[in-house]
Amino acid sequence: TGRSRAFINDTPVTLDELETLAERLVDLHGQHEHQSLLRTAEHLTYLDGYGKLHAELAAVSGAFQEAEALRRELQELQKQEKTLREKRDYLAFQLQEIQKIDPQPGEEQELLAEEKRLAHSAELLEKCALLNDLLYEREGSVIESLGTAVQNLDDLRQVDDFFSDLRQNIESSSIEIDEVVKAIRSYASRVEVNPERLEAVRTRLADFAYLQKKYAAPMPEIIRKKAELVEELARIDSLDDEIQRLDAQWQQAILRYLDAAQSLSALRRQAASLLEQEIPRELGEIGMAGTTFVVKIDQERMEHSWLQVDGQPLRASSTGLDRVEFYISANPGQPPRPLRKVASGGEISRIMLALKGVIAHLVQVPVLIFDEIDIGISGRIAEAVGRKLQHLANTHQIICITHLPQIASAGKTHFQVEKWQQDDTTTTNVRRLTQEERELAIAQLLGGEQITDSHIASAKELLRQAALPVPDSTAKSTR
Repeated sequence: TGRSRAFINDTPVTLDELETLAERLVDLHGQHEHQSLLRTAEHLTYLDGYGKLHAELAAVSGAFQEAEALRRELQELQKQEKTLREKRDYLAFQLQEIQKIDPQPGEEQELLAEEKRLAHSAELLEKCALLNDLLYEREGSVIESLGTAVQNLDDLRQVDDFFSDLRQNIESSSIEIDEVVKAIRSYASRVEVNPERLEAVRTRLADFAYLQKKYAAPMPEIIRKKAELVEELARIDSLDDEIQRLDAQWQQAILRYLDAAQSLSALRRQAASLLEQEIPRELGEIGMAGTTFVVKIDQERMEHSWLQVDGQPLRASSTGLDRVEFYISANPGQPPRPLRKVASGGEISRIMLALKGVIAHLVQVPVLIFDEIDIGISGRIAEAVGRKLQHLANTHQIICITHLPQIASAGKTHFQVEKWQQDDTTTTNVRRLTQEERELAIAQLLGGEQITDSHIASAKELLRQAALPVPDSTAKSTR
Protein backbone atom coordinates (compact mmCIF):
# COMPACT_ATOMS: atom_id res chain seq x y z
CA THR A 1 0.00 0.00 0.00
CA GLY A 2 3.02 2.28 -0.03
CA ARG A 3 3.18 2.34 3.75
CA SER A 4 5.58 0.45 5.97
CA ARG A 5 5.26 -0.72 9.56
CA ALA A 6 7.93 -2.01 11.93
CA PHE A 7 7.51 -4.61 14.66
CA ILE A 8 9.79 -6.01 17.36
CA ASN A 9 8.47 -9.27 18.84
CA ASP A 10 5.04 -8.47 17.36
CA THR A 11 5.00 -5.07 19.06
CA PRO A 12 4.66 -2.01 16.77
CA VAL A 13 7.63 0.35 17.04
CA THR A 14 8.78 3.58 15.41
CA LEU A 15 11.56 3.67 12.83
CA ASP A 16 13.83 5.40 15.36
CA GLU A 17 13.27 2.59 17.86
CA LEU A 18 13.99 0.01 15.18
CA GLU A 19 17.22 1.75 14.17
CA THR A 20 18.32 2.01 17.82
CA LEU A 21 17.80 -1.71 18.35
CA ALA A 22 19.41 -2.62 15.03
CA GLU A 23 22.62 -0.83 16.03
CA ARG A 24 22.83 -3.15 19.06
CA LEU A 25 22.15 -6.31 17.05
CA VAL A 26 24.02 -5.97 13.76
CA ASP A 27 27.19 -4.11 12.82
CA LEU A 28 27.60 -3.88 9.04
CA HIS A 29 31.05 -3.30 7.59
CA GLY A 30 30.99 -2.49 3.94
CA GLN A 31 31.59 0.33 1.55
CA HIS A 32 29.36 3.38 2.15
CA GLU A 33 28.10 1.95 5.47
CA HIS A 34 28.47 3.60 8.88
CA GLN A 35 30.64 1.53 11.18
CA SER A 36 30.64 1.66 14.95
CA LEU A 37 34.43 1.94 15.04
CA LEU A 38 34.25 4.95 12.74
CA ARG A 39 32.14 6.82 15.28
CA THR A 40 34.66 8.91 17.18
CA ALA A 41 32.54 8.86 20.32
CA GLU A 42 33.07 5.08 20.52
CA HIS A 43 36.86 5.24 20.50
CA LEU A 44 37.12 6.19 24.16
CA THR A 45 34.95 3.20 25.10
CA TYR A 46 37.14 0.83 23.07
CA LEU A 47 40.35 2.20 24.58
CA ASP A 48 39.02 1.88 28.16
CA GLY A 49 37.89 -1.65 27.45
CA TYR A 50 41.21 -2.59 25.89
CA GLY A 51 43.03 -1.24 28.94
CA LYS A 52 40.56 -2.94 31.34
CA LEU A 53 39.94 0.42 32.98
CA HIS A 54 36.36 -0.24 34.09
CA ALA A 55 37.06 0.23 37.82
CA GLU A 56 39.00 3.46 37.23
CA LEU A 57 36.26 4.73 34.91
CA ALA A 58 33.63 3.98 37.58
CA ALA A 59 35.66 5.94 40.14
CA VAL A 60 35.86 8.93 37.78
CA SER A 61 32.15 8.72 37.05
CA GLY A 62 31.30 8.61 40.76
CA ALA A 63 33.56 11.58 41.53
CA PHE A 64 32.03 13.52 38.64
CA GLN A 65 28.48 12.82 39.83
CA GLU A 66 29.42 13.96 43.34
CA ALA A 67 31.00 17.18 42.06
CA GLU A 68 28.04 17.88 39.78
CA ALA A 69 25.54 17.30 42.60
CA LEU A 70 27.40 19.74 44.86
CA ARG A 71 27.68 22.25 42.01
CA ARG A 72 23.92 22.15 41.41
CA GLU A 73 23.20 22.42 45.13
CA LEU A 74 25.56 25.39 45.47
CA GLN A 75 24.09 27.04 42.37
CA GLU A 76 20.57 26.62 43.72
CA LEU A 77 21.60 28.05 47.09
CA GLN A 78 23.20 31.05 45.40
CA LYS A 79 19.99 31.65 43.45
CA GLN A 80 18.03 31.43 46.69
CA GLU A 81 20.48 33.81 48.33
CA LYS A 82 19.85 36.48 45.72
CA THR A 83 16.09 36.09 45.97
CA LEU A 84 16.03 35.91 49.76
CA ARG A 85 18.34 38.88 50.22
CA GLU A 86 15.98 40.92 48.08
CA LYS A 87 13.16 39.86 50.43
CA ARG A 88 15.11 40.31 53.64
CA ASP A 89 14.21 43.94 54.31
CA TYR A 90 10.55 43.22 53.73
CA LEU A 91 10.64 40.17 56.00
CA ALA A 92 12.49 42.14 58.68
CA PHE A 93 9.87 44.91 58.49
CA GLN A 94 7.09 42.36 58.93
CA LEU A 95 8.83 40.79 61.90
CA GLN A 96 9.50 44.18 63.48
CA GLU A 97 5.85 45.15 63.06
CA ILE A 98 4.59 41.94 64.68
CA GLN A 99 7.24 42.03 67.40
CA LYS A 100 6.31 45.63 68.24
CA ILE A 101 2.80 44.51 69.14
CA ASP A 102 4.14 41.14 70.35
CA PRO A 103 0.88 39.19 70.70
CA GLN A 104 1.02 36.24 73.08
CA PRO A 105 -0.85 32.93 72.82
CA GLY A 106 -4.32 33.25 74.41
CA GLU A 107 -3.90 36.97 75.07
CA GLU A 108 -6.65 38.07 72.71
CA GLN A 109 -9.32 35.97 74.46
CA GLU A 110 -8.23 37.30 77.87
CA LEU A 111 -8.37 40.91 76.65
CA LEU A 112 -11.81 40.45 75.14
CA ALA A 113 -13.13 39.11 78.45
CA GLU A 114 -11.45 41.93 80.39
CA GLU A 115 -12.76 44.56 77.99
CA LYS A 116 -16.29 43.27 78.52
CA ARG A 117 -15.95 43.40 82.31
CA LEU A 118 -14.46 46.88 82.30
CA ALA A 119 -17.10 48.20 79.93
CA HIS A 120 -19.89 46.94 82.26
CA SER A 121 -18.16 47.50 85.63
CA ALA A 122 -20.77 49.94 87.00
CA GLU A 123 -23.60 47.61 86.03
CA LEU A 124 -21.82 44.67 87.57
CA LEU A 125 -21.31 46.47 90.88
CA GLU A 126 -24.91 47.63 90.92
CA LYS A 127 -26.28 44.15 90.27
CA CYS A 128 -23.94 42.59 92.85
CA ALA A 129 -25.12 45.11 95.51
CA LEU A 130 -28.75 44.41 94.67
CA LEU A 131 -28.27 40.66 94.93
CA ASN A 132 -26.47 41.05 98.26
CA ASP A 133 -29.34 43.17 99.52
CA LEU A 134 -32.02 40.74 98.29
CA LEU A 135 -30.33 37.67 99.59
CA TYR A 136 -28.83 38.91 102.83
CA GLU A 137 -28.93 42.56 103.88
CA ARG A 138 -32.45 43.94 103.69
CA GLU A 139 -35.25 43.25 106.15
CA GLY A 140 -37.13 40.20 104.92
CA SER A 141 -34.17 39.04 102.82
CA VAL A 142 -34.01 35.52 101.53
CA ILE A 143 -31.64 34.43 104.25
CA GLU A 144 -33.90 35.97 106.93
CA SER A 145 -37.01 34.30 105.47
CA LEU A 146 -35.26 30.95 105.40
CA GLY A 147 -34.34 31.43 109.07
CA THR A 148 -37.99 32.06 109.98
CA ALA A 149 -38.98 28.95 107.98
CA VAL A 150 -36.48 26.84 109.93
CA GLN A 151 -37.96 28.03 113.23
CA ASN A 152 -41.50 27.11 112.12
CA LEU A 153 -40.38 23.70 110.94
CA ASP A 154 -38.73 23.13 114.33
CA ASP A 155 -42.13 23.68 115.95
CA LEU A 156 -43.88 21.39 113.44
CA ARG A 157 -41.48 18.48 113.78
CA GLN A 158 -42.21 18.44 117.52
CA VAL A 159 -45.68 17.35 116.50
CA ASP A 160 -44.82 15.15 113.48
CA ASP A 161 -41.46 13.74 112.32
CA PHE A 162 -42.63 14.32 108.73
CA PHE A 163 -41.23 17.87 108.94
CA SER A 164 -37.73 16.82 110.03
CA ASP A 165 -36.47 16.18 106.47
CA LEU A 166 -38.07 19.38 105.23
CA ARG A 167 -36.30 21.39 107.91
CA GLN A 168 -32.95 19.87 106.80
CA ASN A 169 -33.62 20.86 103.18
CA ILE A 170 -34.40 24.44 104.16
CA GLU A 171 -31.27 24.58 106.31
CA SER A 172 -29.14 23.32 103.35
CA SER A 173 -30.65 26.01 101.13
CA SER A 174 -29.76 28.62 103.73
CA ILE A 175 -26.13 27.44 103.68
CA GLU A 176 -26.02 27.56 99.84
CA ILE A 177 -27.50 31.08 99.84
CA ASP A 178 -24.84 32.12 102.31
CA GLU A 179 -22.12 30.75 99.94
CA VAL A 180 -23.66 32.57 97.00
CA VAL A 181 -23.61 35.85 98.91
CA LYS A 182 -19.95 35.35 99.83
CA ALA A 183 -19.07 34.69 96.20
CA ILE A 184 -20.94 37.79 95.03
CA ARG A 185 -19.20 39.96 97.62
CA SER A 186 -15.78 38.53 96.61
CA TYR A 187 -16.47 39.16 92.90
CA ALA A 188 -17.69 42.71 93.61
CA SER A 189 -14.49 43.45 95.53
CA ARG A 190 -12.48 42.68 92.35
CA VAL A 191 -14.62 44.67 89.95
CA GLU A 192 -12.69 47.78 88.92
CA VAL A 193 -14.15 50.89 87.47
CA ASN A 194 -11.02 51.98 85.52
CA PRO A 195 -11.55 54.02 82.33
CA GLU A 196 -7.77 54.21 81.75
CA ARG A 197 -7.38 50.44 81.83
CA LEU A 198 -10.42 50.05 79.57
CA GLU A 199 -8.85 52.41 77.06
CA ALA A 200 -5.56 50.50 77.19
CA VAL A 201 -7.31 47.17 76.62
CA ARG A 202 -9.25 48.57 73.68
CA THR A 203 -6.06 50.03 72.19
CA ARG A 204 -4.36 46.64 72.50
CA LEU A 205 -7.31 44.92 70.84
CA ALA A 206 -7.23 47.52 68.05
CA ASP A 207 -3.56 46.62 67.44
CA PHE A 208 -4.56 42.95 67.19
CA ALA A 209 -7.35 43.84 64.75
CA TYR A 210 -4.81 45.76 62.60
CA LEU A 211 -2.50 42.75 62.37
CA GLN A 212 -5.38 40.40 61.58
CA LYS A 213 -6.65 42.65 58.80
CA LYS A 214 -3.20 43.26 57.29
CA TYR A 215 -2.19 39.60 57.22
CA ALA A 216 -5.73 38.28 56.64
CA ALA A 217 -5.22 35.70 59.34
CA PRO A 218 -6.45 35.00 62.86
CA MET A 219 -4.15 35.80 65.77
CA PRO A 220 -2.83 32.21 66.28
CA GLU A 221 -1.59 32.18 62.66
CA ILE A 222 0.04 35.58 63.09
CA ILE A 223 1.89 34.30 66.15
CA ARG A 224 3.08 31.30 64.10
CA LYS A 225 4.11 33.64 61.29
CA LYS A 226 6.29 35.55 63.75
CA ALA A 227 8.18 32.35 64.57
CA GLU A 228 8.50 31.53 60.85
CA LEU A 229 9.89 35.00 60.11
CA VAL A 230 12.47 34.64 62.86
CA GLU A 231 13.54 31.27 61.41
CA GLU A 232 13.65 32.48 57.81
CA LEU A 233 15.65 35.59 58.64
CA ALA A 234 18.10 33.46 60.62
CA ARG A 235 18.48 31.20 57.60
CA ILE A 236 19.12 34.19 55.32
CA ASP A 237 21.69 35.57 57.74
CA SER A 238 23.44 32.18 57.83
CA LEU A 239 23.49 31.78 54.02
CA ASP A 240 27.03 33.09 53.74
CA ASP A 241 28.27 30.42 56.13
CA GLU A 242 26.23 27.73 54.34
CA ILE A 243 27.51 28.82 50.93
CA GLN A 244 31.11 28.84 52.15
CA ARG A 245 30.66 25.36 53.66
CA LEU A 246 29.10 23.99 50.48
CA ASP A 247 31.69 25.66 48.26
CA ALA A 248 34.48 24.08 50.33
CA GLN A 249 32.86 20.66 49.89
CA TRP A 250 32.56 21.26 46.15
CA GLN A 251 36.22 22.28 45.83
CA GLN A 252 37.25 19.09 47.64
CA ALA A 253 35.02 17.06 45.28
CA ILE A 254 36.66 18.75 42.28
CA LEU A 255 40.10 17.79 43.59
CA ARG A 256 38.97 14.19 44.06
CA TYR A 257 37.56 14.16 40.51
CA LEU A 258 40.72 15.70 39.05
CA ASP A 259 42.93 13.19 40.84
CA ALA A 260 40.82 10.24 39.59
CA ALA A 261 40.56 11.68 36.05
CA GLN A 262 44.30 12.34 35.74
CA SER A 263 45.09 8.82 36.99
CA LEU A 264 42.69 7.44 34.37
CA SER A 265 44.32 9.59 31.67
CA ALA A 266 47.75 8.19 32.54
CA LEU A 267 46.46 4.62 32.30
CA ARG A 268 44.76 5.42 29.00
CA ARG A 269 48.04 6.63 27.54
CA GLN A 270 49.71 3.40 28.60
CA ALA A 271 46.93 1.35 26.97
CA ALA A 272 47.09 3.56 23.86
CA SER A 273 50.83 2.89 23.51
CA LEU A 274 50.21 -0.89 23.52
CA LEU A 275 47.28 -0.62 21.12
CA GLU A 276 49.38 1.46 18.70
CA GLN A 277 51.84 -1.46 18.54
CA GLU A 278 49.31 -4.26 18.34
CA ILE A 279 47.03 -2.97 15.58
CA PRO A 280 49.78 -2.54 12.92
CA ARG A 281 50.90 -6.15 13.56
CA GLU A 282 47.34 -7.36 13.02
CA LEU A 283 47.01 -5.29 9.85
CA GLY A 284 50.35 -6.53 8.53
CA GLU A 285 49.04 -10.11 8.63
CA ILE A 286 46.08 -9.20 6.39
CA GLY A 287 47.86 -7.29 3.67
CA MET A 288 48.34 -3.85 5.18
CA ALA A 289 52.00 -3.95 6.16
CA GLY A 290 53.56 -0.59 6.99
CA THR A 291 50.33 0.79 8.42
CA THR A 292 50.67 3.40 11.16
CA PHE A 293 48.02 3.46 13.86
CA VAL A 294 47.81 6.33 16.36
CA VAL A 295 45.54 6.77 19.36
CA LYS A 296 45.22 10.52 19.75
CA ILE A 297 44.32 11.62 23.27
CA ASP A 298 43.68 15.27 23.98
CA GLN A 299 41.71 17.38 26.39
CA GLU A 300 39.08 19.85 25.25
CA ARG A 301 38.95 23.43 26.45
CA MET A 302 35.53 24.65 27.50
CA GLU A 303 34.83 28.20 28.59
CA HIS A 304 33.13 28.61 31.96
CA SER A 305 34.01 25.06 32.96
CA TRP A 306 34.16 24.42 36.70
CA LEU A 307 37.39 22.48 36.16
CA GLN A 308 40.61 24.47 35.88
CA VAL A 309 43.91 22.71 35.17
CA ASP A 310 47.03 24.90 35.10
CA GLY A 311 44.77 27.89 34.63
CA GLN A 312 43.01 26.37 31.63
CA PRO A 313 39.27 25.59 31.70
CA LEU A 314 38.78 21.97 30.58
CA ARG A 315 35.66 20.03 29.73
CA ALA A 316 34.86 17.59 32.52
CA SER A 317 32.56 14.61 32.08
CA SER A 318 31.67 11.31 33.69
CA THR A 319 34.27 9.65 31.41
CA GLY A 320 37.09 11.94 32.47
CA LEU A 321 39.06 14.68 30.77
CA ASP A 322 40.05 12.90 27.57
CA ARG A 323 38.83 12.98 24.02
CA VAL A 324 40.08 9.94 22.10
CA GLU A 325 40.22 9.45 18.34
CA PHE A 326 41.91 6.77 16.26
CA TYR A 327 44.22 7.94 13.43
CA ILE A 328 45.66 5.72 10.71
CA SER A 329 47.96 5.85 7.71
CA ALA A 330 47.75 2.86 5.40
CA ASN A 331 50.59 4.12 3.20
CA PRO A 332 54.16 4.60 4.52
CA GLY A 333 55.30 8.21 4.32
CA GLN A 334 51.80 9.66 4.63
CA PRO A 335 50.75 11.27 7.90
CA PRO A 336 48.04 9.49 9.87
CA ARG A 337 44.52 10.73 9.29
CA PRO A 338 41.35 10.31 11.37
CA LEU A 339 40.00 6.81 10.94
CA ARG A 340 36.56 8.20 10.08
CA LYS A 341 38.06 9.85 6.99
CA VAL A 342 39.62 6.71 5.48
CA ALA A 343 37.80 6.29 2.16
CA SER A 344 38.55 2.80 0.77
CA GLY A 345 35.77 0.30 1.51
CA GLY A 346 38.02 -2.76 1.55
CA GLU A 347 40.65 -0.90 3.56
CA ILE A 348 38.01 0.12 6.10
CA SER A 349 36.77 -3.45 6.43
CA ARG A 350 40.25 -4.82 7.06
CA ILE A 351 40.98 -2.10 9.62
CA MET A 352 37.72 -3.02 11.33
CA LEU A 353 38.70 -6.68 11.23
CA ALA A 354 42.07 -5.95 12.84
CA LEU A 355 40.58 -3.69 15.50
CA LYS A 356 37.85 -6.13 16.37
CA GLY A 357 40.30 -8.99 16.39
CA VAL A 358 42.23 -7.19 19.13
CA ILE A 359 39.24 -5.98 21.12
CA ALA A 360 36.61 -8.53 20.11
CA HIS A 361 35.59 -9.11 23.72
CA LEU A 362 34.53 -5.45 23.93
CA VAL A 363 32.14 -5.43 21.00
CA GLN A 364 28.67 -6.04 22.42
CA VAL A 365 26.93 -6.24 19.03
CA PRO A 366 26.34 -9.98 18.46
CA VAL A 367 26.25 -9.99 14.63
CA LEU A 368 29.10 -8.58 12.51
CA ILE A 369 28.66 -8.36 8.75
CA PHE A 370 31.71 -7.86 6.51
CA ASP A 371 31.15 -6.83 2.90
CA GLU A 372 33.90 -6.18 0.32
CA ILE A 373 36.60 -7.14 2.81
CA ASP A 374 38.40 -8.89 -0.06
CA ILE A 375 38.97 -5.79 -2.22
CA GLY A 376 42.62 -5.47 -3.24
CA ILE A 377 43.87 -8.71 -1.66
CA SER A 378 44.50 -12.26 -2.86
CA GLY A 379 46.40 -15.47 -2.11
CA ARG A 380 48.19 -15.65 1.23
CA ILE A 381 46.63 -12.42 2.54
CA ALA A 382 43.15 -13.70 1.72
CA GLU A 383 43.88 -16.87 3.71
CA ALA A 384 45.05 -14.73 6.66
CA VAL A 385 41.85 -12.67 6.49
CA GLY A 386 39.82 -15.87 6.54
CA ARG A 387 41.69 -17.06 9.64
CA LYS A 388 41.06 -13.70 11.32
CA LEU A 389 37.37 -14.00 10.60
CA GLN A 390 37.36 -17.54 12.01
CA HIS A 391 38.99 -16.34 15.21
CA LEU A 392 36.48 -13.50 15.55
CA ALA A 393 33.66 -16.01 15.03
CA ASN A 394 34.54 -17.52 18.41
CA THR A 395 32.84 -14.55 20.09
CA HIS A 396 30.44 -13.21 17.42
CA GLN A 397 28.18 -14.36 14.63
CA ILE A 398 30.12 -13.43 11.48
CA ILE A 399 28.46 -13.00 8.10
CA CYS A 400 30.89 -12.35 5.24
CA ILE A 401 30.08 -11.56 1.61
CA THR A 402 33.12 -12.49 -0.53
CA HIS A 403 34.27 -13.67 -3.93
CA LEU A 404 37.62 -15.02 -2.79
CA PRO A 405 37.76 -18.81 -2.29
CA GLN A 406 40.37 -18.50 0.51
CA ILE A 407 37.98 -16.36 2.55
CA ALA A 408 34.80 -18.20 1.56
CA SER A 409 36.29 -21.56 2.58
CA ALA A 410 36.83 -20.27 6.13
CA GLY A 411 33.08 -20.24 6.79
CA LYS A 412 31.34 -23.13 8.55
CA THR A 413 28.05 -22.56 6.77
CA HIS A 414 27.50 -21.24 3.25
CA PHE A 415 24.54 -19.57 1.59
CA GLN A 416 24.31 -18.72 -2.06
CA VAL A 417 22.36 -15.75 -3.42
CA GLU A 418 20.63 -16.54 -6.71
CA LYS A 419 18.55 -14.47 -9.09
CA TRP A 420 16.37 -15.47 -12.03
CA GLN A 421 13.70 -13.95 -14.18
CA GLN A 422 10.30 -15.42 -14.97
CA ASP A 423 7.45 -13.65 -16.73
CA ASP A 424 9.19 -10.27 -16.46
CA THR A 425 9.62 -10.78 -12.69
CA THR A 426 13.01 -10.97 -11.00
CA THR A 427 13.21 -13.31 -8.05
CA THR A 428 16.03 -13.41 -5.50
CA ASN A 429 16.61 -16.49 -3.40
CA VAL A 430 19.06 -17.23 -0.59
CA ARG A 431 19.77 -20.95 -0.27
CA ARG A 432 21.85 -22.90 2.27
CA LEU A 433 24.35 -25.15 0.52
CA THR A 434 25.03 -28.81 1.19
CA GLN A 435 28.59 -30.06 1.56
CA GLU A 436 28.82 -30.99 -2.12
CA GLU A 437 27.31 -27.63 -3.12
CA ARG A 438 29.85 -25.88 -0.88
CA GLU A 439 32.69 -27.64 -2.69
CA LEU A 440 31.19 -26.73 -6.06
CA ALA A 441 30.69 -23.07 -5.09
CA ILE A 442 34.33 -22.79 -3.92
CA ALA A 443 35.48 -24.48 -7.15
CA GLN A 444 33.48 -21.94 -9.19
CA LEU A 445 35.29 -19.14 -7.39
CA LEU A 446 38.58 -20.84 -8.33
CA GLY A 447 37.85 -21.74 -11.94
CA GLY A 448 34.94 -19.69 -13.18
CA GLU A 449 32.53 -21.40 -15.59
CA GLN A 450 34.86 -24.25 -16.57
CA ILE A 451 35.09 -26.49 -13.49
CA THR A 452 37.68 -29.28 -13.57
CA ASP A 453 38.51 -32.09 -11.18
CA SER A 454 41.53 -30.10 -10.02
CA HIS A 455 39.26 -27.20 -9.10
CA ILE A 456 37.05 -29.53 -7.06
CA ALA A 457 40.13 -31.04 -5.39
CA SER A 458 41.48 -27.58 -4.59
CA ALA A 459 38.11 -26.57 -3.16
CA LYS A 460 38.04 -29.65 -0.92
CA GLU A 461 41.57 -28.92 0.25
CA LEU A 462 40.69 -25.31 1.05
CA LEU A 463 37.68 -26.46 3.10
CA ARG A 464 39.81 -29.10 4.85
CA GLN A 465 42.52 -26.58 5.71
CA ALA A 466 39.93 -24.08 6.97
CA ALA A 467 38.44 -26.73 9.26
CA LEU A 468 41.74 -27.11 11.10
CA PRO A 469 42.09 -25.29 14.47
CA VAL A 470 42.93 -21.61 14.21
CA PRO A 471 46.65 -21.08 15.02
CA ASP A 472 47.38 -19.22 18.23
CA SER A 473 49.35 -16.61 16.29
CA THR A 474 46.11 -15.09 15.01
CA ALA A 475 45.07 -14.29 18.56
CA LYS A 476 48.41 -13.26 20.08
CA SER A 477 48.49 -10.27 22.38
CA THR A 478 51.31 -8.32 24.00
CA ARG A 479 49.15 -7.78 27.07
